[in-house]
Amino acid sequence: MHKGLIVHTVIANDRGEVLILQRSKHDDVLPGYWDIPGGTLEDGEDPAEGAIRETKEETGLDVSDVRLFFQKSNVDTSKNKQFITLVFHARTSATDVTVSPEDHDTYAWISPSTIGDYKTVDYLVDCLRAYEELRSNA
Repeated sequence: MHKGLIVHTVIANDRGEVLILQRSKHDDVLPGYWDIPGGTLEDGEDPAEGAIRETKEETGLDVSDVRLFFQKSNVDTSKNKQFITLVFHARTSATDVTVSPEDHDTYAWISPSTIGDYKTVDYLVDCLRAYEELRSNA
């Protein structure tokens, strides 16, 4: 079975809001669903550096204080592949997002507690619950 390593980033602004991105309606995978910045790790790339790179590519934002806090694994039997997702959290003082139009239609800064109001990728609700728990224990 092949492995795929995916990195994502929960980005918080100075108001405690997190950034979510709506996948393009033309995307082959889950078009129109909300997600957080991320993508496939490049060969030999450090996961935290990959999360920073993907964030910059998908949002134009520079982030700091990047730390791993959540992981998920799933098997896609149709592709004979196990996908391992590592989610980091990071901070930014910027709020002006530039989405890549081929990847995303729009973005929103939201309170993590309102994620249930959005049609999201499968891991995101659990991920933001874990993020909220992490913040409340800090």
